[in-house]
Amino acid sequence: MNKRLIFSTILLALLILTLIPNTRKALFEKHLFQAVDAKSTEYVDQSLTNAGTAFLLARGFNAVVSVFQESEVQLEPGGVGVSLALGQALDPVNDLVERFSWVMLASLTSLGIQKFLIEITPFISVQILLAMALCFLLAGLWLPRESRFNFRQIGIALLFLAVLVRFAVPAMAFLNHQVYVTFLEKSHDQSVDVLRQSTSALESYALEDMDEQAEPEGKAPVPEEEQSWLSQMQEKFSTAVDQGRKSLDVIAKFKAVKRLAQGMIETIVDLIVVFVLNAIVLPLAFLWGIIKLGQLIAHRGFNLFAVGRAKIDRSNP
Repeated sequence: MNKRLIFSTILLALLILTLIPNTRKALFEKHLFQAVDAKSTEYVDQSLTNAGTAFLLARGFNAVVSVFQESEVQLEPGGVGVSLALGQALDPVNDLVERFSWVMLASLTSLGIQKFLIEITPFISVQILLAMALCFLLAGLWLPRESRFNFRQIGIALLFLAVLVRFAVPAMAFLNHQVYVTFLEKSHDQSVDVLRQSTSALESYALEDMDEQAEPEGKAPVPEEEQSWLSQMQEKFSTAVDQGRKSLDVIAKFKAVKRLAQGMIETIVDLIVVFVLNAIVLPLAFLWGIIKLGQLIAHRGFNLFAVGRAKIDRSNP
């Protein structure tokens, strides 16, 4: 009997035996493999933290906008319609924040799926694909080459596919992290800082309005028949000055809120671009490349049985 055949059979049988739980953990779930999984998980966790922070800030901004709009509506009797203009100025950015929240939810879902794939791909690649590859290679050693299926080629294809599946998701996480650090991190950090500052500024405006509404009304006004002409004129003048000051304050606040809303639109768009690229577009593009490569490998291996079948047909007319 061919010594090379016997040696290859023993080697493949031993490799199949290494897939039992204890040996598998020692060979495939430690050292290099464990380090790769830990690093890729770290990248995805960092992206989840960034996305979660941005999502919470966006929802917080949305909540403050709602409170701010409600507080201005309550001040409408002294604002003479200015509160309506403030609400209209905040509506576009408020709607954009709502859309941004949906984008962040999709990004968080995508990152969660990536983390799940990092956990499940070792099982698929080692316990399923690698086991099948070794069995096909073992069958290819003993079955006749004139067989309808080329088991050796199928085993080799499954072996490459197992390696591809094992390292595809960690490679995707590494790629996303490198793209983020090189091109997107600066834009993300700046946008998050602007979002946090804008939320704080808008919250301070809302608190000012609440304080104004909570101010005591003071003493009850004295009837005009009990006031002197000079006192009446002083009171009317004081009331006019106070109303003018409040109108100027409301106009100044309107301009500040309008500038804040305009700046927020650009900031939120930048964050949308960052997370759509880093959490959705690039992973999908990389996944598409993996699928295409896997199809090429599968076509190379699984469709080779047609060659063996053609040989059989030619040898058996």
